[in-house]
Amino acid sequence: MASLPNQVNFATAAGSQWAQTFQFTGVDLTGLAWEFVIRPTVTDATVPPLVKVTTTVSSQGQITMDTTAKTVQVVLTPAATTLLGKGARPYALWSNPGTTTATTWCEGVFNTALVPTP
Repeated sequence: MASLPNQVNFATAAGSQWAQTFQFTGVDLTGLAWEFVIRPTVTDATVPPLVKVTTTVSSQGQITMDTTAKTVQVVLTPAATTLLGKGARPYALWSNPGTTTATTWCEGVFNTALVPTP
């Protein structure tokens, strides 16, 4: 397995729904808790972060895990991406956040752009 965390950047229009499926080949996902967060800066530890989604459905989105397919899908709602406005901010996808087994699987820059309406 490559060293963690994996680095990847994402971009979307503010006010749009965003979804990304992460594939975990060779990883047993059973029993893992998941969290996807977007923060203003890499050093910011404010609670709550700008955006936070878990496997519990919220107004900001949700995470769906499929242990058979070994995938984790993160969905952010238009409300979540609207909140971000224009800008690039750090994000992270964690398993077991806040525990001694917390693992950052993926991190990078989440960029949102303002798009004019017709």
